[in-house]
Amino acid sequence: MGIRYLSLTFAACVLFLTVASTTAAGPQLEVRLPDTGPGRLADGWLKVCRTHDAVKIKAWTLAHLSVETAKHAPVDAIAQQEAETCSLNGGYRVAEIKRSEDQAVEWSMVGLKTSIWYQMKFDADASGKIMNAGIWPIMPAESALPKDLSDSALATQVKSIVAQRAKLGLFSGIVSVARGTQVIASASGGYANREKKTPITGSTQFALGSMGKMFTAAAVGQLVDQGKMTLDDNVGKFFPDYPNQSVRDKVTMRMLLSHTAGMGDFLRKATPAMVKEGIKRASEIMPLFDKDEPLFEPGTKWDYSNAGLALVGAIVEKASGEDYPDYLRKHIFAVAGMTNSDPNNIPHTSSLLATPYTKMTEKGRSLDWHATEPGMGLVGTPAGGALSTADDLIRFADALRNGKLVSKAVFAEMTKPWRTSEHYGLAMEIEDVFDRPVVGHGGGFPGVSTHLYLLLDSPYTVVVLANQDSPYAVMELANQDPRSDVLAGWPALALTVEKAKAESKRNP
Repeated sequence: MGIRYLSLTFAACVLFLTVASTTAAGPQLEVRLPDTGPGRLADGWLKVCRTHDAVKIKAWTLAHLSVETAKHAPVDAIAQQEAETCSLNGGYRVAEIKRSEDQAVEWSMVGLKTSIWYQMKFDADASGKIMNAGIWPIMPAESALPKDLSDSALATQVKSIVAQRAKLGLFSGIVSVARGTQVIASASGGYANREKKTPITGSTQFALGSMGKMFTAAAVGQLVDQGKMTLDDNVGKFFPDYPNQSVRDKVTMRMLLSHTAGMGDFLRKATPAMVKEGIKRASEIMPLFDKDEPLFEPGTKWDYSNAGLALVGAIVEKASGEDYPDYLRKHIFAVAGMTNSDPNNIPHTSSLLATPYTKMTEKGRSLDWHATEPGMGLVGTPAGGALSTADDLIRFADALRNGKLVSKAVFAEMTKPWRTSEHYGLAMEIEDVFDRPVVGHGGGFPGVSTHLYLLLDSPYTVVVLANQDSPYAVMELANQDPRSDVLAGWPALALTVEKAKAESKRNP
């Protein structure tokens, strides 16, 4: 969740056009770019963008890139991708100048046809040529949100956003907004199965990707509440013979859940049998990483780690005496009333299951959508991969925040940053949206793009589930996960946060 600042080469960044949008409250005047070298570069880019002409965009790009950057930039790909996205948006309106310096400019802008919000930057060298550029999705400006945020108005907005994204081919999935367990807005677009044209509903099962890490954290929270472990227990308490001594002696449950243990990944190490047949217990995954040395001194840095969460699942098995999949079924899904959710540790098909679609292949991107090939990311483990529905996830969020799954004290620990000013807690992303705290987790894999948002200090939840990745080719260049949940999810989240803020002012 949230906005991640990108600092990449022009080649990667200009292509990174995962987007978010909302309907503006009314006509907005265009802001003038500064009369500086970088400002004039930005103005030139916006003008050539409005031509939607790949040949002109390529010529402009070649003329304005620094010599060093031009050596590494796939200009043909940049020009084609920019032409497509510029055409999609009909050009852009500058909304705000975020930063202006002698050799840099940064601004927010909105698609003229789509109301899609971006932030963009140019860094120039001493000769005035572009040496670095970036474009990334942002929340719509708070001032651009509509004033009417009644339940009915919010429902209309969400339906409009999802319909537009689906029509443009940018989103296939569902967005639901709930107050407690009451759904107040829900809209879907695309199909769960494109061949059969199966509609997507609140009961459609989606592969969740890493969103499932929250289930693992909730399991740990329950065992902490029961006195069977503490967050500061080390790995050695549960696995005294764990092969790597540094992990065994220094790594704690808190570090594993907060990605500060220095552990790496295991997905690419999975055996063909695991991918095909799945796993029965979390401990089966441990040999894939249990001899690995930490990447850094445990507890000193943050680095996303699927292996760390897999180890947490094995520890849950040790502390509870139950296999991880069975633990989820009995103590998470059953308790929260998640009747259509499944650990998915043994991959299977179901009439409720949405097919994941992607354009990613081993040789790069294809022109057409196809069903995602089997992979460890589609096998349920403590690091993610479970199946759930929009309706079930609303129940999960409500049970989590209201003490049904874990105590209020444990939930507070889960939603506390691992270090001041950081944006991650215990398997929980933490963001500030319009000065309101929002927590949750997302998941991404080819054909899988999901997010669950819980607005703290309010009863509101936003669920976004998509069964396709972003159609933009940039993902492989920028080394970013394909994510399409932000296309419809961020504007819905922005509207919901603004609604919660307005209601808290009326009822302090």
